[in-house]
Amino acid sequence: MPILTTPAILLRSHPYSETSRVLRFYTRDIGLVGAMARGVRKGASRGRGGTASFGEGVAVITFRDSRDLQSLHEFTPTNAHLGLARDFRRLAGASVAAELVLRHAQQEPHPELFEALSGGLGRLEATGPEGVVGEVLSLCWSIVQLLGFGPELEVCTACGVVLEDGDMGRFDLEEGAIRGPGCPAAEGARRIGPVARTHLTAFLHGEVPPGLRGRRAHLSLLDDFTTFHMLGGRRLESFRFLEPESFPDRDAPAHT
Repeated sequence: MPILTTPAILLRSHPYSETSRVLRFYTRDIGLVGAMARGVRKGASRGRGGTASFGEGVAVITFRDSRDLQSLHEFTPTNAHLGLARDFRRLAGASVAAELVLRHAQQEPHPELFEALSGGLGRLEATGPEGVVGEVLSLCWSIVQLLGFGPELEVCTACGVVLEDGDMGRFDLEEGAIRGPGCPAAEGARRIGPVARTHLTAFLHGEVPPGLRGRRAHLSLLDDFTTFHMLGGRRLESFRFLEPESFPDRDAPAHT
């Protein structure tokens, strides 16, 4: 059985026995992997520390293709991302990102996804209070894009016409795409103008656009889109802590 050493981010941990835990990592070299960590709960109870969710480090894993659950020899933290605990929105955003990866990533290398998750968690931890929402949106939408679920923003989903830079459109949630100004939209479709479309494009590339407007509307769209296309119609509980009422929004009206 080969022993693999790889950079890894802990996405989920749950007890298995009095002394052991099952850990779910996203790794740079083998993608999503579950591992049994024996004795870690005993070590934590004796003051030697535990392994916290969203911690980043180097994992040493005994790996066998035929196993669903591998054996963890060692996890050496390099960045615990403890700053994510500074407020509930940082933790909620990290939780949404982790759940998207857990639901749809595979046990195969995807270095771009690993780097997006690692860099996004770091920026979410380091940003000031006013930057949290933008970093959550950037992190989560970039994961959506890298997992292959990104919405089509350039071409009308109904007629195939390329949208002009100044066009006002409607976001067709079921299609995961934009309907241009000349095509009818489904009832309840969200208005999305050139500014919002530019901002959403930036998020899909892992960037926070300057002069971000409409944070509430962007969070609502992320919530609805991932629930419909990635989460089987069941909203993540973490989104409750990112609801518009949970923070003041000084932005101009959204999606203009």
